[in-house]
Amino acid sequence: MAIREKLKLGDVLIKAGAITEEQLMEALSEQKRTGTQLGKILLQKHYLTEDDLLESLSKQLGVAIIDLQDVNASQDALAKVKENVAKRHKVLPISIKNGRLQLAMANPLNLFAIDQVTIQAGMEIDVMISSEADIDKGIQEYYGVAASIQAAVKSLGLVDQKREQARSTVTAGPTVTQGPDADAPVARLVEVIIKQALDDNASDIHIEPGESSLRIRYRIDGVLFEATNPPKSVESALISRVKVMANMDIAETRAPQDGGFSIKIGSKEIEMRVSACPTIWGENVVLRILDRSKLLFKLDDLGLMNRGREKFQAMLKNPYGVILVTGPTGSGKTTTLYAALAQLNKPNVNIKTIEDPVEYRLDGIRQTQVNPKANITFTTGLRSLMRQDPDIMMVGEIRDKETSEIAIQAALTGHLVFSTLHTNDAPGALSRLGDLGIEPFLLASSLTGVLAQRLVRKICKHCKESYEASPDDLADLYPGEQRDEPLTLYRGQGCRACRKSGYSGRLGIFEVLMVTDDMRELILEKAPPGALRQRAIESQEMETLRMDGLSKVLSGITSLEELDRVTFAD
Repeated sequence: MAIREKLKLGDVLIKAGAITEEQLMEALSEQKRTGTQLGKILLQKHYLTEDDLLESLSKQLGVAIIDLQDVNASQDALAKVKENVAKRHKVLPISIKNGRLQLAMANPLNLFAIDQVTIQAGMEIDVMISSEADIDKGIQEYYGVAASIQAAVKSLGLVDQKREQARSTVTAGPTVTQGPDADAPVARLVEVIIKQALDDNASDIHIEPGESSLRIRYRIDGVLFEATNPPKSVESALISRVKVMANMDIAETRAPQDGGFSIKIGSKEIEMRVSACPTIWGENVVLRILDRSKLLFKLDDLGLMNRGREKFQAMLKNPYGVILVTGPTGSGKTTTLYAALAQLNKPNVNIKTIEDPVEYRLDGIRQTQVNPKANITFTTGLRSLMRQDPDIMMVGEIRDKETSEIAIQAALTGHLVFSTLHTNDAPGALSRLGDLGIEPFLLASSLTGVLAQRLVRKICKHCKESYEASPDDLADLYPGEQRDEPLTLYRGQGCRACRKSGYSGRLGIFEVLMVTDDMRELILEKAPPGALRQRAIESQEMETLRMDGLSKVLSGITSLEELDRVTFAD
């Protein structure tokens, strides 16, 4: 509904009981002195919260509150209001329903803004209220992407017109192709999409073609969120632009391809790893964002705590041996290895790596990229590194018997070797190496320890709340035990800062297994993984992933629901 009655914010808040007369007089006095908006003064003085402000305006004006995190603004609505008007009046067009523009406003009492938008849009307005921060974020997101999409569509349309004109011309001439007229807007669109992903702290960008649609999603803290849906008409140009930047063959659309590029956004140099894979509706493209400024180089920052941290630090003090990091793809294994290498990186130590791919460049460490065309594999690369006089070596992944044998021989000849394996837990790495054909006596004498890990989301600090654990929660936390005393746990309510998820950021949970003499005896006896795991737990030599996660739940770092999502009960 449109607001036509001229009202003052202070009167509305007084009538709603949100503030007192004295608070209003004090805020008005400061407004007269500083020129700051009244609402901002009241918030700064903590006389009311932003939610109180929105609820009071909604109740007194009969205007609905809209959560911009739960909606996607339509391109038709955005086209009705120019970006400069949206920024000046803190408004965001959402959609068009029944011939009326649905408009989110930070200040629904601004009649001048309502009139100007009504005239510009050429239609009546239904006003809704949202926070100024959400509207600012929406303007940045939608107008940046929307303007780039519109420019790309328009430029591609002009190119199509030129092609039709060229075909209808009798006189032969040069073929009109997609040149600078079309490329510049599409390049801008790619840049905006990447910048928005960086602003949202995304790790991956997914460009996903559908039958008649195109969807772009960001992976944030391990979970996919829908970002925007450009028209299908820009699909070919958008994907071609990304493939050109990644030095990939744009003519090849029927076979998977990999590539990469660097792009400068502001003062940051961001590396992108690109994968293109054909689907029935077109090429699906995924861009992995490699932002070195966000790489954690300290083990303490990863989430290694207490005994697990002490045991892993003890492993790193060994002058030789094999240290393995295990876990599924995306569990942070590479980050852990880099943090360990960064700690060991000293002027008197020679560190070499063979990786596929080299995700981050580490100063002072010689890194080699796997390149099968040049016959550089993990096996050949590791064999070559042995002749480079290394003290410490890191091989990206042990995948076969030959690579594992070379790594073990390197450890037995006085080198410290790091690598990764894809196993579900730490004891599983021992049986996995046995499956690859490694003799138990070699494994027992060379393996220093195994670290298994997962990533859990941290509770958002802006909406964190406490609650009393239910009987089911207690049974989950303490299986087989009877506990009646109350226990306080924590969770995120969901707010604008965390996209209503209740979580912001991630950290690791770890399972650290040191190979002791007792464990070596079991390895020599070819004990199954279950027996190794049971012995490690009973002797208190190892805390499981679940145990480490439960300690982080009890300390309020993550939630029980999040832990259940990534682990299973021991």
